[in-house]
Order: sequence, then C-alpha cells, then structure tokens
Amino acid sequence: MTVSNPLPGTRVRIPLTDRPGDDAVVRVIAAPRRDMARAGRLSEPLRPFADALLVDVRAGERLLLPGAWVQHEVLQRGEPLAPTPVAAADLRPPAVLTGTPERAALHWGETVWPLDLGGAVAIPDAARADPHPLSRLRRLLLVAAGRRAEIALTMWQAPDFEIPWQDVRLLPRAASWFELAQVPTSMRYADAERAQGVGRARG
Repeated sequence: MTVSNPLPGTRVRIPLTDRPGDDAVVRVIAAPRRDMARAGRLSEPLRPFADALLVDVRAGERLLLPGAWVQHEVLQRGEPLAPTPVAAADLRPPAVLTGTPERAALHWGETVWPLDLGGAVAIPDAARADPHPLSRLRRLLLVAAGRRAEIALTMWQAPDFEIPWQDVRLLPRAASWFELAQVPTSMRYADAERAQGVGRARG
C-alpha cells in the first residue's frame, strides 16, 4: 500500500504523556522521494530514509529536535494543526554513521565524510540510520526536554543506557565523530552541501 507524503509545513500535535496539554508539535520538513530526489533518484546517503519523513519538533517555543527522521505513523497518529512555512534554513538533517570499523563514513544528509576508525573503534547503534516510530520519538522528546526521569521504561533510566538518537549530532561524543570525519568546525548543513556539490548545491 502506498503511503501519501504530507507536504512540507504539515504539522501535527503528539502527546508526550497522558497529562492534558503535555504535548509537542511535529512539522514536516521534507519527504525524501518527493523533495530530495534528483532526476527521480535518491542519493546513496538518503536511501535508508526513502520511506521516512524529515521533521522538526517543538514544545511551546522550544525547538527540541532540529531535524529527525521519523516513520509515517508519527504524522498519521497525530492531531492535525494548521501548516506553517518551511524555510531553506530549516533543512537540518541528522548525521548517521555507516559501514564497519574497517570501512566507515559519516553521512550528514546528502554529504559523505569518510571515517578512519582504524578498524578498532566500534560504531554505536545510536548513530545508525533508523527512522523513529512514535513511541521512541516521544521518549526522545522527554529526554531532550530534560525529563528523562518521567520515562517509565526502566532501561531508559540506567546510567549506561545509550539514548537511541540515531543522530550523531546528539551523541555525547558528537564533536569527536565530526572531527574524525574532518568536517570543518561550525559548518552548517547548507555549507556542507555547497562544499561537496550535492543536494541543493547540485542545481
């Protein structure tokens, strides 16, 4: 069954807990097959997200997640809200790690940055490509809001639990991964596209 892709700017409200008014707003930034394909094809870094949606998420005025890949159920199960415009600067895709310790790369949106891990550094599962279902997204939003203690699942409370952000940017060692990939410090995603001539820089 084909799932229709909501337009950029489409918004829904999702509950964070069962308390009335405790919610967040998910806004669609892009649907890869429609909005990020070139000549009908997705670039290799985007293929794991072909059937996902790129969104950002706010709670009130606070931006909790500047960019996240989510499953369609997040939009399907949310309460529809009036759409809002999406600007070019809103395209802030997550960064993920691919490959093996012997042959790895950091994929940030459509940009590709080789990683020399020397075959010795393990790639954390929380850095792999894996679009969020609604249940995981709600827990991540509680963590991002500083409310991790409210998550009922015991394993999420363990000090050594690796938060499944599926986004290198949000990992505790984020700066180290970007440094290993030789991504220039303070580079924005739009700058990365231009540097590699991909995405919107391809014309």
